[in-house]
Amino acid sequence: MIDRCLATLFLVLILVFLSASDAHPDSVEMQPRIIGGYVSSIKEEKYLVQVTTAEELCGGSLIKPRWVITAAHCVYNKTKDDFKVYGGASNQGGPYAIIRTVDFMAIRPDFNHKTLNMDVAALRLSSDMIGANIETIALAAQSVPARAVVKVSGWGALNADTSETAMRVHSVLVPMWSRASCVSAFRGKHRITRSMVCAAKLYKRDSCDGDSGGPLVYRGQLAGIVSFGYGCASALPGIYTSVPVIRKWFLRVVEEHS
Repeated sequence: MIDRCLATLFLVLILVFLSASDAHPDSVEMQPRIIGGYVSSIKEEKYLVQVTTAEELCGGSLIKPRWVITAAHCVYNKTKDDFKVYGGASNQGGPYAIIRTVDFMAIRPDFNHKTLNMDVAALRLSSDMIGANIETIALAAQSVPARAVVKVSGWGALNADTSETAMRVHSVLVPMWSRASCVSAFRGKHRITRSMVCAAKLYKRDSCDGDSGGPLVYRGQLAGIVSFGYGCASALPGIYTSVPVIRKWFLRVVEEHS
């Protein structure tokens, strides 16, 4: 099982995005990235941000001018001082990015770093992120129907055989899976909890390493957060944290710490 976060040392300004874990964490590796997608532009995904450390690349979504939602595994065992968040830029690290530090972060208390149950974190930025090509996105309150087409965006790897992330943002359109199909696909490999949903076009379109924490969008709302997968564009779909399931927790954190 491979988390869709990619741990590599930064060379100059290479930054940012996906997820990890499993019921058998010692025997399986998980990963996610944008595969089978297309070169996009931040003008089309103004809510999309890069959540970076000196060693890792993840994605995130701007929910309020000062609040970002991302995957818990992207921030687990790190401190707020480790992060820089980039907005308004199509390329990793900019140029012309609006950059903010993080002054508060919260991981959902029932997050499990081995199974990636409740894989969600809230980041409060040092100040409002505002500027060209920056907008917030609403949190979906209803689940996405099976077979509906959703959009996933990020700077993750472009194929399953490389650890190199994309310098320019990519997006991919993938179908949602029903819960029954998702549970069936992972039977005996990974327990699909109520916080997890599946999406992918098997062997063709998926998220991948470096996309962790990034957005899955349906009808202009954030419906999922890139979490993990077993390989990329493989025989198994990618797993996303369901935003309708964690929505109330995130909004409560924002209310209590704004």
